[in-house]
Amino acid sequence: MHGESKRINKLVEDLLLLARMDGAPQLRVKQLPLGEVIDEMKPQLLVLAGNRKVTFDLSYGISGMVDSDKIKQVILNLFHNAVQHTDTEKGSIHISLHARNSEAKLAVRDNGSGISAEHIPHVFERFYRSDSSRTRKYGGSGLGLSITQSIVEAHNGAISVESTPGEGTSFNITLPCLLD
Repeated sequence: MHGESKRINKLVEDLLLLARMDGAPQLRVKQLPLGEVIDEMKPQLLVLAGNRKVTFDLSYGISGMVDSDKIKQVILNLFHNAVQHTDTEKGSIHISLHARNSEAKLAVRDNGSGISAEHIPHVFERFYRSDSSRTRKYGGSGLGLSITQSIVEAHNGAISVESTPGEGTSFNITLPCLLD
């Protein structure tokens, strides 16, 4: 009962966040170095990964006008998805951050099960789960990617996904940035 109560509480919190993001998103933005924001998360991400191999390819000197907590939530959501859909022993997750012109390119890539072509157009829809039985096993509500997209768009960014079934998935984020 306690587990179900926690799941419902999380669902309500996610729905409230989406409702706020739909209205006038309240971001506490300030200029922050994006590489350092990811560095702060490394210990937590490595714990979540378990035995999976995690690699980071981060360029430093890339700053953005971001809400640190919200950007961390984006990375955490994408990383958590990668963990859920990769093998516990053979799984590999790669996070990269680079700049191109005035854009930061952030990617979270895995070697997991991948997403079939018919599901790709729907992954950012609320409550959408391409494999409901598997996602439910982990307590997913189908809101994580929708929340992620809302946060990225509130930062004037964009998110896309590339995936090959059986080979893995890459979530790619573009954010406006300033180069130091």
